[in-house]
Amino acid sequence: MKETTYNKIPGGHVLIIILGITVLAFLMLASVAGAVPFAYITNYDDNTTSVIDIATNTVTSTVPVGIRPCGVAVSPDGTKVYVANDDSNNISVIDATTSTVTSTVPVGHAPYGVAVSPDGTKVYVANQNDSSVSVINTTTSTVIASVPVDYSPSGVVVSPDGTKVYVANYGSNTTSVIDTSNYSITFTVPVGIAPYGVAISPDGTKVYVANYGSNTTSVIDTATNNVIASVPVGWSPVGVTIAPDGTKVYVANLGSSNVSIIDTATNTVTDSVNVGIAPCGVAVTPDGSKLYVTNAGDNTTSVIDTITNNVTVTVAVGKTPITLGQFIGGPVTASNTSRDTETDCKGIEDYVPDYAGGAVIHIKNRVGNDIVVSWAKEGSQKAVFQVNIPAGQTRTVTAPSGSYEEYIRAGCSWYIVTDGHIVVESGYEYSLEYYTVVDNNTIVYDGTGFKQIPDSQAPKI
Repeated sequence: MKETTYNKIPGGHVLIIILGITVLAFLMLASVAGAVPFAYITNYDDNTTSVIDIATNTVTSTVPVGIRPCGVAVSPDGTKVYVANDDSNNISVIDATTSTVTSTVPVGHAPYGVAVSPDGTKVYVANQNDSSVSVINTTTSTVIASVPVDYSPSGVVVSPDGTKVYVANYGSNTTSVIDTSNYSITFTVPVGIAPYGVAISPDGTKVYVANYGSNTTSVIDTATNNVIASVPVGWSPVGVTIAPDGTKVYVANLGSSNVSIIDTATNTVTDSVNVGIAPCGVAVTPDGSKLYVTNAGDNTTSVIDTITNNVTVTVAVGKTPITLGQFIGGPVTASNTSRDTETDCKGIEDYVPDYAGGAVIHIKNRVGNDIVVSWAKEGSQKAVFQVNIPAGQTRTVTAPSGSYEEYIRAGCSWYIVTDGHIVVESGYEYSLEYYTVVDNNTIVYDGTGFKQIPDSQAPKI
């Protein structure tokens, strides 16, 4: 008699392997996440998380977590990793510096997707079997709210400003929109069949939903909460992510074992990259140069060069890596980092001597509102990459090769920086001397190398 092995994929999917031939069975069951060097791969069938150093593409540690881990998210500061354990109904909290579980938080039944708020204070968990989203306070590691959503939620993502949470409901063909100020549903958006993964553009204007059952990706306009496009992709799309500059969306197609690349300007597929068997999770590095794809059918992670769209490395991981969510993050280790030593600026503090390729830039936002920082090639208004920084938060990015000009949107005003430093408070310019230490050398900046510019001269994303 032929031997058949069944590997359950959360959300009602079964991967059937018969004599080396892989077939995907679609089942509806009763109940149906440079400078940042790690990818956290959840291995559904051996209850572990593999930690990949993306500088070397090697597994540096394997962390035991709960039963049937699937969704994963990394805190904005890279210190914590949150893993949703489907069968033990909890979240494992991993200390990223030690690769050990420091706490376990009980949530709803069959947690799957997980996402962290931009300020790192909240974690949102989609519970498939009780159709709810648990809200965790990261300071106390306790659930502070449970939000009812539609049937069998899977993927979850938070808007860049932290005010909205988008939840893909696999069992009801909808996406729920949660208002984080009161944890209530404000909209329910019809999408494709069996929506699974979900991602949001860096500027928060578009949400992308991978529809497993209709082989499409829905594009939602967040201003109107309407679907403005339905993009045909590969067979049985699961995971979805977006490039840091917002120009490309990557969709992992479990059934066709490839990744579709969508041009966000035209909402069309421009390329398709073959990867391992049954790809599920997909995440891009902060600099946009690499795409990591977890292959549940052959226990590997494919690494794609986003310039050539070729697989450059295949990394062996644990058994059945599902890994839904933004699974790349972790502690920063770089030699070109500078730090503030004496100043107490009350605006935006940007520490880096220049924008040489690979330079690590720390930006602290002390303005009373969120800011957007964008970079463009000198003489061009086309932004190459950008970062959203909530009020009171710090973000770290890595400059790609080349020379760049920096643009900052503070309040209603745009500012341009050409010397690698800015100090701005509430839309007003400051000239303030301060000191930083760069490679043990003290450098003085006078804070005058920026100017206010009109919207017409700001970079276009």
